[in-house]
Amino acid sequence: MSVFCFTTGVLCRKTFANTEPRLGQKLQHGESQARDIGLYIPEFSKPTGRYVSRLFLRVFNALLRRGSLVFVGNPCTSGMSVFYHDREAEIISALQLKEIQIVVCNFWDTPYTQQGIVFRAEPFMLLKIRPEWKNIEDYKQAMHSKYRVRVNKALSCSRHLTSEWLRGSELDEENISVMANLLAATLAQKTLALPSDLRGLIKGFCKEFGNAYQTVFCRDGSGKVVGFLSAVITGKKVFAMHIGYLPEDARAWHLYQRLMIDLIEKFTGSGITDIQLGRTATEIKSTLGAEPQQNSITIYTKSIVLKYVLKIYKRYFFNPKDYILRRPFREN
Repeated sequence: MSVFCFTTGVLCRKTFANTEPRLGQKLQHGESQARDIGLYIPEFSKPTGRYVSRLFLRVFNALLRRGSLVFVGNPCTSGMSVFYHDREAEIISALQLKEIQIVVCNFWDTPYTQQGIVFRAEPFMLLKIRPEWKNIEDYKQAMHSKYRVRVNKALSCSRHLTSEWLRGSELDEENISVMANLLAATLAQKTLALPSDLRGLIKGFCKEFGNAYQTVFCRDGSGKVVGFLSAVITGKKVFAMHIGYLPEDARAWHLYQRLMIDLIEKFTGSGITDIQLGRTATEIKSTLGAEPQQNSITIYTKSIVLKYVLKIYKRYFFNPKDYILRRPFREN
């Protein structure tokens, strides 16, 4: 299992049958220098797979609930829980708590540290909205022609789809169920890091962020939702959060690009200055004008043996993904 399973932004506590809104399981810890940072206990699950795999994950999660391994910042809010290295001393102080054996933190850039083991993570992709862009056409006109053609092709292939934006307070049980099912279908073959109840995760976002949590739904001619993308607005920044679509339709309809373009169109000319499109699909997002934000996962542990094992893994087995960065915009 890749170390980056620990950083996927869909880790969350298991919820009950009534789909209790939960946005992660926060550790209630005592007095320490780390009291001002949030420490969260992760959980792993797999919606499909063999019974043995599910049994293993249940045992593993039971051990995690003791709080021996914690994340700094809520891993459910990917991109919003990244720290600067000047807080390392505060973060390491969490290991002073008796029950905590391992602390995982997502830092910007690649910090130099003698205390933890640093792994380069996939970049977050940030699109800067230029002041002169008043609408989506201004955005497209700023591109080189071949990239503008790509955007137009994605829009053309999905022109039979309609888009509808809903705020957190407008999402009903049916909307949330559709989102959860599409998200599970999209991620099922990509990662083991999934919350056990995606409906509870989405409800947690609605409860935590209210109308700052907004979702675009793509519907076909019959009104069926074939894809969605949700985002959180904080000040003048937008963070893309959850994306889901029908895999059988994604390629033919360019659904991934269409949803990203819908997000860009929504907030271009609205006063928003930054749209963070999240991790993964680095090259695709760069064709839309997003630039990489380098970040790293640092693991701190009390265990000398585990620290040695992590160093061996990093040196001989860890292979961060390479990517091609595109530059679609013309120079000013």
